[in-house]
Amino acid sequence: MTLHMKSKNLILSAILMAVSSTVMAQENIQKAFDTLKQSRGQEETYTNHFMERDPDTGLMEGMSDEYEFKITDKANKHLVTAIRQAFDKDEQAAYSVSTGSHGGAENYISLAVGNGNKGVGIGEMKDSKWIYACFLDPEDTLRTHRYAYAMEWVEKKDGSITGRIIKTYATTQKFRQKKTSTSLMINGQRIDFSGAFGTLHSSLGGNESEAWISKFNNLRTLFQKKPEGPAANTWATQIYKLCKDKDAQSLDDAEKNLVVAEIKKLKAKTTDEFIQQLFDMSIEQLKK
Repeated sequence: MTLHMKSKNLILSAILMAVSSTVMAQENIQKAFDTLKQSRGQEETYTNHFMERDPDTGLMEGMSDEYEFKITDKANKHLVTAIRQAFDKDEQAAYSVSTGSHGGAENYISLAVGNGNKGVGIGEMKDSKWIYACFLDPEDTLRTHRYAYAMEWVEKKDGSITGRIIKTYATTQKFRQKKTSTSLMINGQRIDFSGAFGTLHSSLGGNESEAWISKFNNLRTLFQKKPEGPAANTWATQIYKLCKDKDAQSLDDAEKNLVVAEIKKLKAKTTDEFIQQLFDMSIEQLKK
């Protein structure tokens, strides 16, 4: 094996290991959210959940969780205080943090959901205080998706509190701005040039193999979390489809060997014969 191939293997191995070893950077906020929801010291007044997945890969593309609550006994104010402290603990891991006050219908921020066509408002409650933080999705090696966590609350003179906690999943603002910059309005219609630029980039050497490996790594991580059952079947099927895809031919021999080795590890984690056969077929596709 040449020095170049050894270096590439080390780099690719590091990429594959990074996701597996990542701890959710916003774990303190999530725990504080869960504690409030499960506490008897508050009353749920409204809840809403939305989620969408890519039909081809099964990967989540957008999500929003809204939970509104009311705390009538000021002795339970600690539930809100704990969330504010959790934001402080996780702040160093966030790439964006913002706070505000004097909320109202004309003074609020919309947290994007999915590709940004949808959003959830934060800071809409009259005279509210609010805080939100954004964290890159640790399972997205392309660094194009993020989680946003937010809380908005109003504390009354009698000590009662009404508030909301929100979690959304979307592409990052930086990614959305980049996508917008590759389109142009012509005669009232938006023309997207991203495909043309992608073709040009490909002719100059491109990064098809890196994109392919990132997709594989996401599916690999999902399978490792649940190597048995319906979900495992879905991820294994998507890995097989990925290996059949024409973009798999962009992998060089070193990359294919590394992916094959990872698929064999996945196969060893399941006792489902059908899934094992899918992994064998995936390997055969890569060897063509």
